[in-house]
Amino acid sequence: MTPPEPDIHTALDVSVVLPVLDEEKDIERLLAEVLGQAVPPGGFEVLVVDGGSTDRTREIVRALAAAHPRLRLLDNPRRRSSAGRNVGARAASGEYVLFLDGHCALQRHDYLVRLVEIFRSTGAACLCRPQPLLDLADTPWGKAIAAARHSWLGHNPGSDIYSSTPAFTDPRSAGAAYARRVLADLGGYDERFDACEDVEFNHRVARAGGTSYRHPDLAVRYRPRHSLRGLWWQMHRYGRGRARLLARHPSVVPWALVGATGLGLVLVGIAFAAGVRVATWVLVTLAGLWGLAVGVESLRLGGATLSAPRVAAALAAIHSGLLFGFWRGLGEFGSFRRAQTTGGWKEGLHDGASA
Repeated sequence: MTPPEPDIHTALDVSVVLPVLDEEKDIERLLAEVLGQAVPPGGFEVLVVDGGSTDRTREIVRALAAAHPRLRLLDNPRRRSSAGRNVGARAASGEYVLFLDGHCALQRHDYLVRLVEIFRSTGAACLCRPQPLLDLADTPWGKAIAAARHSWLGHNPGSDIYSSTPAFTDPRSAGAAYARRVLADLGGYDERFDACEDVEFNHRVARAGGTSYRHPDLAVRYRPRHSLRGLWWQMHRYGRGRARLLARHPSVVPWALVGATGLGLVLVGIAFAAGVRVATWVLVTLAGLWGLAVGVESLRLGGATLSAPRVAAALAAIHSGLLFGFWRGLGEFGSFRRAQTTGGWKEGLHDGASA
């Protein structure tokens, strides 16, 4: 006899929270993967927190919710992912909260079971996961962008985001699941952030002494951007978020962006001290070295095919988007120096209106 499903209105093992906006391309497939998961002993629920989608996302979720009592659709009137994460976490009943984006895929049927097992066997407050981009890249530009993002020139080499070994680790780069008490104790996400909100929260997890553990069984496959324009704006948001993060937590220094900014200031100083011609010569030399590194890496990843120029263009978009976003964020430095008031966060507070 099949045992009855746990009552989803009582305490559960896992709450899966998906903050989404216009994700009709992937949301139905992803929810099928989540709802079809092997059930942990204490059960699970799925909370889709929508930031005002104008495509068919809400229609798809409502239709699935009518057939699956585990699934609820909540509103996120502030639209940002940081706010959506808070709405979902406050509405969650699970002992553990797992955050997923709407454009990803789970690699295994027992993902939630393994999540609970790893939490309980390690005693971790936070679990970190690899987030590979290669499997869901389904266009030539998407494949080139995924290759560039996996390159040492396309992401922070110290990040755990593509790690394949289990270990205790720093949560900042890849933390994505938490004991719900941690979210309540730390006051949730800073809703001023519209990028790097997870890094900012994970910094507070680390600073509070929360144990973090990474495991390849928890890998989530992500869909990369499929155009240079989309990639550039994504990186611009990340760069801007890094500047805000530096303002909020001065110990979290994005050294590559700070170094590039410092070189720019040095070039300006050379132009004033030695003339524009000398500054131009230095700039051309630095640009040539950068171009050589990008060219060699693009050939390594793309070979002697059309993929190599696409990878080079993707790397250029990553670097320029991050840098211009960082410079823009520096202009907002003063606004992020102080901690955000949590606004009455309470464990168990259910403030997400069902839609």
